[in-house]
Amino acid sequence: MPGQILRDEMEAEEVEQDQYIVFKIQNQEFGIQAMWVQEISRPLEITLVPSSLPYIEGVTNLRGKLATIINFRKKFAFDEKEQDEDTRFVIIEHLGFPKGIIVDSVEEVIKIGDDLVQELPESTSAMTQGEYIKGIGMLDKRMIIMLNVEKVLEKIEAIEPEALKQVIDEVKKIEPTKE
Repeated sequence: MPGQILRDEMEAEEVEQDQYIVFKIQNQEFGIQAMWVQEISRPLEITLVPSSLPYIEGVTNLRGKLATIINFRKKFAFDEKEQDEDTRFVIIEHLGFPKGIIVDSVEEVIKIGDDLVQELPESTSAMTQGEYIKGIGMLDKRMIIMLNVEKVLEKIEAIEPEALKQVIDEVKKIEPTKE
């Protein structure tokens, strides 16, 4: 199973700054720096918390510590989808507390050097570059939206759906350069 392999790979070697966990939401690839990731697991039992934000699924017991579970589909205003055998929880330590993000699938751990990450043109999106998106990882014909996980997790409001849709549409138009 991909999630189990990823964790073994991360433990087997020291996590470097240019290593990213690549995951999918609605067939779009996203990347977050692997150094933020504590573990990747299959879905865990979630306890609902009344009056929580719409994209907060609830909390789960993660080895005796409460972890907030965030549904990235809701946070990014994608269509909802039932969890399936590919669904994973990516557990991240943020401000001293574990947070789990629900993603459609985890694809791989990959090295993406700074030379392969391009900034979005300012006119591409209403989102500011440093706010949620670090840039676009350009790997052959793949374009991975590189997220600033710290900013994504500390912002309370849901991400503006039209702004993210605009970024994804623009990413699909960009032709990767071959070297």
